[in-house]
Amino acid sequence: MKNIYQRMNAVMKEVSYVQKDSKISGGGANYKAVSHDQVVSVARAQFVEQGIVVYPEQVSAEMIQQRDLKQDVKMHLYSGMYNIHFVNIDDPADRLTVSINAHAADNGDKAPGKCASYATKTAILKALSLETGENDESREEVRDKTNLVSAQQHDQLAAYCYKTLDGGGVEWTSLGNTLKGAYTINALSSLPSSKFKEALTLCETRAAK
Repeated sequence: MKNIYQRMNAVMKEVSYVQKDSKISGGGANYKAVSHDQVVSVARAQFVEQGIVVYPEQVSAEMIQQRDLKQDVKMHLYSGMYNIHFVNIDDPADRLTVSINAHAADNGDKAPGKCASYATKTAILKALSLETGENDESREEVRDKTNLVSAQQHDQLAAYCYKTLDGGGVEWTSLGNTLKGAYTINALSSLPSSKFKEALTLCETRAAK
């Protein structure tokens, strides 16, 4: 039976990215963020698959009321400390706990809920070391960083891109420097596997001239 760390690792293998889906504006702020619902929608299926239950435990809370002078409304400022538990369903004593201090503001009664959602979202992001980005191109960049050329693919390109020196060292060929600049890499081992065929075709075409 897998322990909680093995289960969390299995989730991390399947979930590596969350796209930012919310636009935050007001009070001088203007930026994109990832919402609680977006994080849960990405991770939930894998938590279920791996037998992990996630739940927040509120440790402390404080509510402060003040007036928003610009809008002339009463604001509720809520601060809470939460322990977010990731529990192994086959052994509830086996758990990973992430502590989060969260804050939220609202002119109605939603501040406590916002606070709990923020804490849960942040704990999942941090526990799984999730990347966030604004679009699908960012997701492709994340994927490319983790899927690099194989040793065999590396050697195929190395035949065109490296030359052996008399002292036994190697240096880039002129073709290698072209490839290096085209893909912004410092070594062939850093080339994304998705670019291999394109790079090999470039090498073969240039070498045939």
